[in-house]
Amino acid sequence: MNSSMMWILIAFIFYLGLMVVIGAVYSKKNNTAEDYFLGGRSLGGFVAALSAQASDMSGWLLMGLPGAILVTGLSGDGWIAVGLLIGTILNWLFVASRLRRYTIKAGNSVTLPMFFENRFRDEKRILLTISSIIIALFFTVYTASALAAGGKLFKSVFNLKSYTLALTIGAVVILLYTFSL
Repeated sequence: MNSSMMWILIAFIFYLGLMVVIGAVYSKKNNTAEDYFLGGRSLGGFVAALSAQASDMSGWLLMGLPGAILVTGLSGDGWIAVGLLIGTILNWLFVASRLRRYTIKAGNSVTLPMFFENRFRDEKRILLTISSIIIALFFTVYTASALAAGGKLFKSVFNLKSYTLALTIGAVVILLYTFSL
């Protein structure tokens, strides 16, 4: 292993360690599911917006969009970035604050399916069921794409020969981090 690869590995391990430490320190403040999922509803709008966007912008933004721009040029797929910026700003300005207020009014809803059920007084839980199925379906595909991006990242950064090995390492890292706290 050459020295530049060693520094990349050290930086990567340091980053993961720092994320685990931050997670461990702040997990002690979580007493309820609402604390965990919504920060106890105490986050400011800017921090909540950054958190939402960081959760949304994953492997496709870090790998897919730059790759598409590299292939087609800035004038082709560069407009995707402009559209994302405008959509994000409009979401922060017009949707996020209203949704936050209404989730509290609608039975202190923690998730969108719960919000739909409470907001529209769906006693048969039809909206909750349909929205939960849609979320589960699309997040399965989204999670698979994130794992694939992680595998490609590990394969290219650590110059691994096997994509399967890189994918496995990426999945193990993600699962260990996710379930460690």
